[in-house]
Amino acid sequence: MLHSLGANLAPGRTADVYILSDGLSPALQARVQSSVTPNLTLHWRPALPLDPLLPIWGRISSTTYQRLLLTDWLPAHLPRVLWLDCDMLILGDAAELWDAPFPSPAIALAVTDERIPLVSSRFGVAAWRELGLPANAPYCNAGLLLIDLPAWTAHDVPGRSIDYLRRYRERVYFMDQEALNAVLCGHWQPLPHRWNCHPSLAPPDDPPAILHFTGNLKPWHFAGSTPPRRLYAPYRQRTAWANDPLPRSWRDALLERYEDSRFRRLLIPLEQAAMVLRRSLSRR
Repeated sequence: MLHSLGANLAPGRTADVYILSDGLSPALQARVQSSVTPNLTLHWRPALPLDPLLPIWGRISSTTYQRLLLTDWLPAHLPRVLWLDCDMLILGDAAELWDAPFPSPAIALAVTDERIPLVSSRFGVAAWRELGLPANAPYCNAGLLLIDLPAWTAHDVPGRSIDYLRRYRERVYFMDQEALNAVLCGHWQPLPHRWNCHPSLAPPDDPPAILHFTGNLKPWHFAGSTPPRRLYAPYRQRTAWANDPLPRSWRDALLERYEDSRFRRLLIPLEQAAMVLRRSLSRR
């Protein structure tokens, strides 16, 4: 993600990148540093203590909640920040996002989630009725957020998000993303879909500026030949991981074909039912 970010910045633009390091070794940090372009300056930040009662389930760790604490590990003088999940491939000029104006009363700019388009959608904001949110209010994917930091602080987005998670912890699915949608409802503005595209949902007529490899089938887990993986491979080859072989097995090949097929769309209700079961079995 970082190499593609720097490689596609407009000439003359630079970026200070603050990376949350939750247990990453110095050796791994050095590999990351050797993989980025000269126009990026990396700043490593340690993870902060978290409330142990915040809900955790599935494959996502408690590190995801560090996003809510970003004002505590970023310099206080910053007027805005562009949050990028690490499972992204940046194909456009991120400076275009950085320069985007904030229409009032927006606290953040984001992309509407294609699979959870509304706060009232399944896996949206569980307590949308109790909170009095409009059923047709849009729901964003929090993997990309352009944040007005003073407004974020003034509206106590971190504190209100954590309060939501404590109160509705037994019903939350997508953890900090759900909490942010509960708190930012009516206070975020949509960006074009091209700035946060799932590989299988990329817009046909508008080339994606950012591919977001959400889900379990990450392109660094096994080799593949789908169009998104062919876009990913050249950037990986320019990093310190270029010579690390990617596994390739018949199981991986089947999973790749399944993820990229129309057949999967027919089975999405079954995937969702399985997720509900896993969540119901979770104790945290």
